[in-house]
Amino acid sequence: MSVFTEYVDWVAGQDAQYRTVLPITDAEADDLTAGRLSLDRVGALGHGRRHLQSDWPSGAEVPSVYWGSGAFGVRVGY
Repeated sequence: MSVFTEYVDWVAGQDAQYRTVLPITDAEADDLTAGRLSLDRVGALGHGRRHLQSDWPSGAEVPSVYWGSGAFGVRVGY
């Protein structure tokens, strides 16, 4: 599963971008595509698992890419 988040700040066009890539099971993929997982539960899937994280905050020259672990936040856009 891949979760992409961008925070639009309307300044200079260099918005912060974050991506989390987490391997999931077939059953979890089925639940996700069927809409049976809330966004809170999606982030909780990271509990006890490693995930690849890319953080590219505003103003950074390049993203920071690293392995993380544990639950992660997922926010609905607005």
